[in-house]
Amino acid sequence: MDTTLKQQPLVSIMMTSYNRAPLVGEAIRSVLSQSYSNWELLVLDDASTDQTAEVVANFSHEDRRIVYSPAPENLGITKNRNRGFALAKGTYIAVLDCDDLWSDKDKLVKQVEFLESHKDHVVVGTNVSVINGEGSKTGELNYALTDNDIRKKMLLRNQFTHSAVLIRRAYLPLPKPYDESGSVSIWEDYDLFLRLGLVGQFANLPELMTSYRLHGNNISIAQKKNGAIAHLKIIKKYRNDYPNYWLAYLKAILRLFI
Repeated sequence: MDTTLKQQPLVSIMMTSYNRAPLVGEAIRSVLSQSYSNWELLVLDDASTDQTAEVVANFSHEDRRIVYSPAPENLGITKNRNRGFALAKGTYIAVLDCDDLWSDKDKLVKQVEFLESHKDHVVVGTNVSVINGEGSKTGELNYALTDNDIRKKMLLRNQFTHSAVLIRRAYLPLPKPYDESGSVSIWEDYDLFLRLGLVGQFANLPELMTSYRLHGNNISIAQKKNGAIAHLKIIKKYRNDYPNYWLAYLKAILRLFI
């Protein structure tokens, strides 16, 4: 990027963490490797009982852009994420969960340039590599790229990986963008993207710039059922705002029984 540091918009990176000391350092290093330099990294620790504080301190002592913010008590992931918005100063908000990685050093550069030149867009994501617990690639998540194509698929399946997005802060429903009511269960990021789509346009960059870590622990039948029920709630909530409601509804119903 040719602009100087002062001309670059500030990006606030929100990294939630809970007892992930073995992984949080790798995630921070992936931020430090970015070619875009005007960022702040807010490590939102949800009262971890492991060595997370010490790991983060090793980085923050060397780089003042890294801010460690421990919660006074365990809040749960949604409330822990929301408290970060009171701390964030950036024009743009990026998310990087502590067990994921940014695998392309130009991720932020390309996303900032996109949003700077597309003022009607509120969210830009990337395509994603899926990695296992050891960091080996096991697959890819390739999403729709344009606003029109993303909207066609949004009720069928979330078209953004949380750790891949850059969001235009001005359109966030502050002070608590993520729904804390529990009505959307584990889908609070999906719900936020759908709300943002009501005020602006979507995009994904085609490159594989983010690595999403899929841990080896199996998802129980009960968890799958709860996820399908939460998806149904979201589909019904936005049935009048996005296309393909009935197809999405039927597929979600089928997932309850498969």
